[in-house]
Amino acid sequence: MVPSLPAILAGGFLASAHCIGMCGGFACAVGAADVPLAAVMGRQFVYNTGRIFTYAFLGAVAGSSGAALSSYLLGPIDAQQLFGLLAGATMIALGLSALGLIQLPQRWGRALGGWFSPLFAKFLNARGWTGIFLAGLANGFLPCGLVYSFLALAIASGDALHGTLVMTFFGIGTLPAMLLVGSGARLMRQAVRVRIHRAAAVFIVGLGCLTVWRAWPSQAACCDPASTISHGASHD
Repeated sequence: MVPSLPAILAGGFLASAHCIGMCGGFACAVGAADVPLAAVMGRQFVYNTGRIFTYAFLGAVAGSSGAALSSYLLGPIDAQQLFGLLAGATMIALGLSALGLIQLPQRWGRALGGWFSPLFAKFLNARGWTGIFLAGLANGFLPCGLVYSFLALAIASGDALHGTLVMTFFGIGTLPAMLLVGSGARLMRQAVRVRIHRAAAVFIVGLGCLTVWRAWPSQAACCDPASTISHGASHD
């Protein structure tokens, strides 16, 4: 029910436009030091490694939670299918919002962001690589609807390792664009960035539809002769 890891990698890459809008300012702050480009790239890599490490940790927790919930049934679906449906619906909503077709509430996650933003600033102002890495760790906890939707996919995977891989591949997918913007590069014109943003939104909607389709309760079990025979035998 969870899309393949290459699809998740592509989703992270194409969704980078969203990441730049949400976290690009933080990445620019990391690269604002008056140091050679090689050092800036090093700082960006350490910072994004911390961010992806947080994603991987959250993915492991989400996958473990999905495994614990896998035995629970909610009517015709189990918990993993429910989170798959929620993940797909969230992706569709985020994609439609990016296309300007719907408007989502802006207050979501404000309290969590208010707590982690000062922590991020504290780590960022610390000297040395450790502070940069810790800033990346804190950034990974900042509220983001796109991250939440991929976390729901990690829960739907029902496995700690698969959940870790889902979030790691998502984070790696966002890495090229974050390294680019964090290093101060402005190689794309505004019109090009708008087209990429729209293409990413369409891809996220498509990935969300695929996720919903794969998580949708199958009707095969109710029509399977073997299951009917087994059910009848249990009453003999």
